[in-house]
Amino acid sequence: MFPDSPTSFFSLPERFKKSVLASVLALLICLAGQNAFAFDSGTIKGIVRAVAAGGATTQSTVIANAKLTLTSHATPNQPLRTVSNASGEFIFENLPSGDYTLTVEANGLTKSTKEIKLEAGALLVLDIQLTATVNESVTIRDEEGLVSTSDTTTSNIVRIDTLKNQPLRNDNFQNAIQLTPGAVRDGFGNDYLKGTRTGQSGYTVNGADVTDPVSGNLAFNIPLEAVSSVQIEENPYSASLGRFTGAVTNVQTKGGGDKFKVSAARWFPTFHNIFTTRIDTFRPRLTLSGPIIRKKLYFLQSFEYRFTRIYAPSQPAPNNSTVYEGYNTFTQIDWNINKGNMLRFNAALFPNKIRNLGLDTFNPVAATPNYTQRGMLFSLTEQSVFKRGSFLISEVSYKTFDTSVFAKTSLPFNLAPATNSGGYFGDTRRQSSRIQWQETFYSRPLEFHGEHSIKAGFEFYNTLIGGQLRYSSIFIRRIDNTLAQRIDFTTPSRLNYRYNDAAGFVQDRWVASKTLTLDYGVRIDRDGVTRRTNFAPRFSILARPGKDAKTVVRAGAGIFYDRSLSFVGYIDGGRPGDPGSQPAALEQFPERIVTNYAADGTTVIDGPRAFDFQIRGPLRTPRSIRWSTQVDRQVTSALTLRFGFLQRFTTHDLIVNPVVVNAATGTQILSSTGRSRYSEFQAVMVYNSEKYGRWTGFYVYSRARGDLNSADRFFSDTPEFVLRPNEYGRLPFDAPHRIMFYGQFEVSKKYKVRLSPLIEVRSGFPFSSVNERLDYVGGRNAAGRFPAFVSFDMQVTKGFKLPVVHKVARVGVAVFNITNHFNPRDVQTNLTSLDYGKFYNSLRTTFKAKFDIDF
Repeated sequence: MFPDSPTSFFSLPERFKKSVLASVLALLICLAGQNAFAFDSGTIKGIVRAVAAGGATTQSTVIANAKLTLTSHATPNQPLRTVSNASGEFIFENLPSGDYTLTVEANGLTKSTKEIKLEAGALLVLDIQLTATVNESVTIRDEEGLVSTSDTTTSNIVRIDTLKNQPLRNDNFQNAIQLTPGAVRDGFGNDYLKGTRTGQSGYTVNGADVTDPVSGNLAFNIPLEAVSSVQIEENPYSASLGRFTGAVTNVQTKGGGDKFKVSAARWFPTFHNIFTTRIDTFRPRLTLSGPIIRKKLYFLQSFEYRFTRIYAPSQPAPNNSTVYEGYNTFTQIDWNINKGNMLRFNAALFPNKIRNLGLDTFNPVAATPNYTQRGMLFSLTEQSVFKRGSFLISEVSYKTFDTSVFAKTSLPFNLAPATNSGGYFGDTRRQSSRIQWQETFYSRPLEFHGEHSIKAGFEFYNTLIGGQLRYSSIFIRRIDNTLAQRIDFTTPSRLNYRYNDAAGFVQDRWVASKTLTLDYGVRIDRDGVTRRTNFAPRFSILARPGKDAKTVVRAGAGIFYDRSLSFVGYIDGGRPGDPGSQPAALEQFPERIVTNYAADGTTVIDGPRAFDFQIRGPLRTPRSIRWSTQVDRQVTSALTLRFGFLQRFTTHDLIVNPVVVNAATGTQILSSTGRSRYSEFQAVMVYNSEKYGRWTGFYVYSRARGDLNSADRFFSDTPEFVLRPNEYGRLPFDAPHRIMFYGQFEVSKKYKVRLSPLIEVRSGFPFSSVNERLDYVGGRNAAGRFPAFVSFDMQVTKGFKLPVVHKVARVGVAVFNITNHFNPRDVQTNLTSLDYGKFYNSLRTTFKAKFDIDF
C-alpha cells in the first residue's frame, strides 16, 4: 500500500479555500446572467454527384453549382444556402448542434431532401447522389483522416473505431497523436508535437482545458468507449486557440441516444509470455448509454479499471516492471431543453498510482519513487440558438489534479556509472485546481464580397496551487564508489499561490469565391503569471487553382503565446523580475548546495557552494512565430497526396543557468532568454477504397534545436538530479526522419476478418556524454544517437454473432514488434564506464488479446 496521497482540499489553509470558493461563486453569479454555456460548433460538408439510373458510383459525375439549403429546426425561417464548387464540394460551418433538413437541387435532376442530426462538435461528411429518376441516395459519415478539401488549416481526425482497430499498445485517446505527422513518441509514452516539449501543446475535452495547471502536460484520462473522435490540429491558426506553441488535441465525447446500449471491452487479461499466470495487462471497460426521457434527456456512463506492467528487460526479474493501476469514470448527461437550447453535463474521475516510476537500466526498483495521482473534471455546457440563426456557445469547468511522488526508503540516494542506489531524493506533495470559463459567439453568415462567418469570444482561468517539497541529499560516485560530488538542499518548502489568466479573440472566415477562402483573426492574452498582455494575429488561406479543382493549396502564419510555468507566480502587484517583486513559488523552491571532492572521495576541493534563485530581466511569456504551406493533389478518386513545409521560431522561453559567484556562493538564474527552432517537411499519402480499405502513410523530415536547460526540467514533480550550464543544441526528442504506414483491410467480409498493420521507422534520439561528476563532455546531445526505431505491429480480429443475445462481438489479437527489432530505451553515457555507448532496455515482441461486445 502507498502512503496517504496529497492533502485534501479541506485541510488546506483557510485563505486557499476561501479563494477557491470565492472564485466559484463569482463565476456562478456571472453565468447566471448569461443564458448559455456551450458546445463546440459543428460542420456539415460533402460532395454532390450525378449517377446513372441505378446509382452505380463508378459512373458518377460531380455536379458544380448545385444549390443546397440547410434549415435548422430551431430557426426554420433562417435557412443557410450555398452552392457546390467545381469539384462538387460544399460546406456549412459554425453550426449549433441540433436537427436539420438539407435540400439539394440541380438542373435536370431530382431534388433531394435529407433529415440530419448534428451532434456537438461533429464533422459530418455527406455523399449525395442524384439521378434523373426519383432515386436519390445520401450517405452520411463522420469525417476522419488527414485530408480535408475545405479547411484552411490541417488536422488529423481519428475516430474511436480507428483507435480500437489499430494495433496500439495502450487503449486510450492519446494514441491518436502517434498517428499524426510531426508528432514523435519516445519509448516511455511521451509525445512531442511539432518539435515542442510535452508541456507546450494544448489538450482539451469538449473544449475544456485538461492540462496539468503546473506543468502544462496532459493530465486527464477517459475510457475509450466514451470518446467519439480525437482531432489533432497540426497547424492551428484559428485565433480561438491559445496557450500553446506546438499543436492542439481536442477530444469529442459521445452522448446517449434513444436506444439503450451496453458496450464491454478488454475483459480478458493479457498474461506474460502467454502461458504464465502473471498478468501484464487487464483493462476491462463497461459503457452504458440511453434515454432518461426519450427525445429529451440522455445519459452515458463509462467505467474502466486499468492494470498495466511496463517491463525493463535489463533489470532482473521479478523486480523489472513499472506497474500502473487506476480507474476512470466518465459521465455525460444531455438535455434538449427546447429547439434552441441544449444543456450538457460532464463529470470525470481519474485517480491512479504508479509503482517504480522511472524504472530503467540504471534505476532499479529500490531507487525509483512511487507516484499517486487524483484528478477530476466537472463541466457544464449549454447552447443557445437565436432567432436570426446566430448562436452562443460557452463552457464552465472545474478541474483538480493532485500528485504525490515519494521514495520507498530513507537510504541516501547515490548516482553511480553502473547503477543508482538508495532511496529517491525527492518528496513532492502537490495540489492544483483550475476554473475555466469560455464564451464564444457565432454570427449568422454575412454577405459582403463573398460570405463571412465571424466568431468572437473570451476565456477566463483561475488557478490555485499548493503543496510541499522536501529534497534529500544526492551523492554522485565514481566507478570505484568514491564520492565525486554531493548535492544538498535547504529546508522543506511549502507552496501556496494563485493567478488569473484571461483572453479574447475575433475570427473571420471569408469565402471570397469558390476557389479562395481566407481565415484571419486576432487573439489577446492576459498572462496572469508574468502580468503581460500579448497580441497574437493569425492568418491562413486555402486556394484551389486549376479548372479541375483537384489541387488544394494552403498557407498560414501566426504568432502564438504559450502558458507560463506557474511557479513564477507573484507575491505583489508587480511583474516578476521587476525591482521589489519576487515570484512566490520560485522563492519557495529548495536551494542547492554543491560540494566537489578529490579522487580520494573525502577531500573537499570546491565548495560547499549555495546556489540561490535569481531572475535576470523581466520575465516574458514564451512566444512562437510559425508559418507553413501545403499542397494537396487528388491523383485518383481514392488516392490523395500532400506535401508540406513548416517553420517555427520560439523566443522568451524560460531557462535556468547556474553561475558561480565566489567560493561559497552561486546563483541559479531564471530568464526569458530561451529560444528554439523547428523545421519540418512532410509527404503524406491517403488511400481510401471501399474494396481495398483505408490506408495512410507519411514521411517527415524535421530538425529541432533549442536551449536545453528549459525551466520545466528543474521545477517539476521529478526534477533533474543535477544542474549544469545551459547549451543550445539538438533537442532531446530530435528525430530527423520518421516513416509511418497504417490502415485496415477486410480480408473476408463474409467471415468478418479484419487485418490492421502499423509500421513505424524513425531516427533514434540524440544523447550526451558525461564524466565522473556528470558534467557534460563535448556538445550536449552531440555524442551520438540511439539506433533507429523500427516496429512492425499487427492486429487481427474476427467479428461474430452471439447466438443467445443476437449481438455482434469481435475477438482478436494484437502483436507488437513482430520482428523483435532492438529498440533500446537506455544508453550508458558515462565515459568512465567500460560499457560506455552500450544500449539497453528494448521491449521485445508482445501480444495483447482483444474482446469487444456491443449490446
